[in-house]
Amino acid sequence: MGANTVAVLMVETELPIMMTCAEATNIPKGTVLKLSTPYTVAASAADNDLFGDIAAEEKVGGDGKTSIAVYRGGIFKCEAGAGGVTVGLPVTIVALNNFKNLTAADHDLGYVFGLALETAADTQFFLMELGRM
Repeated sequence: MGANTVAVLMVETELPIMMTCAEATNIPKGTVLKLSTPYTVAASAADNDLFGDIAAEEKVGGDGKTSIAVYRGGIFKCEAGAGGVTVGLPVTIVALNNFKNLTAADHDLGYVFGLALETAADTQFFLMELGRM
């Protein structure tokens, strides 16, 4: 597997909630999302994206729908990006569906996506508790 691998739900700790999204957007199930405006999400792809959940279902562009079910909590199997992640540390997005250890500057700006439950190097998989610090 490689970059752009979606997150896989391992333990559901909270039920998904509905958020707004663009009608024309394709979002695969398991895509890590960013928050763009209140209750509006899109695919997250870079540093400095605000935590916006993980897609609980596929969203097909052009389907006439402007909402998507998303997980705000749970334990997911995710892929580490450049720099990897360290067990017990908060993580943030580094690339599409890839994570890195959170820096102090990231934390101050609210870019926390979850907590690493395992250590992993670039391209390795690890368990992350979504939305935890």
